[in-house]
Amino acid sequence: MNSRHLKNILAIAMAIAGQGLAGCEKFALDRQMEELCKKDGGVKVYETVTVPPEMFDRWGDPFPGWRERKREDMLGPEYRYVEETVYLKYGDAFKGEGVLRRFSTRIYRRSDGKLMGEAISYARSGGDFIAYAHPTSKSCPIYKSDDEWVIKSVFLKTGK
Repeated sequence: MNSRHLKNILAIAMAIAGQGLAGCEKFALDRQMEELCKKDGGVKVYETVTVPPEMFDRWGDPFPGWRERKREDMLGPEYRYVEETVYLKYGDAFKGEGVLRRFSTRIYRRSDGKLMGEAISYARSGGDFIAYAHPTSKSCPIYKSDDEWVIKSVFLKTGK
């Protein structure tokens, strides 16, 4: 075997090994994400509020018109809706680097600052070989229905 063939074989072997190792970060981040989800992921309700049926829009969401308001004011003057994203691991997913994020959505009562409910989820992107110029991604928890959304969990319709 001449040196040219040996170089080609070595280059191919390195490319295959590189692709195999590129997914290692992805699997490690997926495991970390799943552990975090088990620990604190999901919707938690600390207090519910019953509101009349006319306070719901045609999609069954409380506080009609909330889609047109700023996030901070979308639940009217009595409640505050807060979203936060924390990067647990930052990288450039389009370069194969892994990214791990924690998302939280919280509802507070303005009068006393009490936390009424919160939803926590996690998402991973990248950390693997990029196919078709787009990194893979995964998130948790997976909600069964729209009713598990934190707003619908805190604000309940009277007569329901």
